[in-house]
Amino acid sequence: MYFMEAYRLPWLMLAILSWITIYFTCSYKQFTKALPAAIWTMIVGAILEQFFLHHKFWSDKYLLIPIGELDLFLVIGPFFTLGLLLIRLLPRNKWGILSSVLFFSILATGIEVISIKLSFLKYHETKWNYLHSIFAYSLGLMSTLGFHYALWKKR
Repeated sequence: MYFMEAYRLPWLMLAILSWITIYFTCSYKQFTKALPAAIWTMIVGAILEQFFLHHKFWSDKYLLIPIGELDLFLVIGPFFTLGLLLIRLLPRNKWGILSSVLFFSILATGIEVISIKLSFLKYHETKWNYLHSIFAYSLGLMSTLGFHYALWKKR
């Protein structure tokens, strides 16, 4: 743990874990089909994260390559992977889709909880809690679904 803190590696390690997940769960065709939605999720996630950090809802530690107040590896790792896996594993019925959004929102919040326990992230208790995170991720992932459907409906 000291090694990761000393060299500011927590977000890089999470990004590597995210990329390994993509490598072992997606074919090239699946990856290219979900790529625009993953990029969308990455951009939306970065904008929301920057807003929440700027307004002191929480704070990140151990930034290796800062982009404003967040780490580059947080954006190109977990956010990208979240969008890609959502589209890659998207069910066909509406209740399945809603369940997927909720599942990935809870999964992302779970990663935040682990980050809090490891002291890489800190919520400001008066402004933010876990339910806020689940709600924010759900809205972000719903925007990803809207983007994905708008993009693929035209093709």
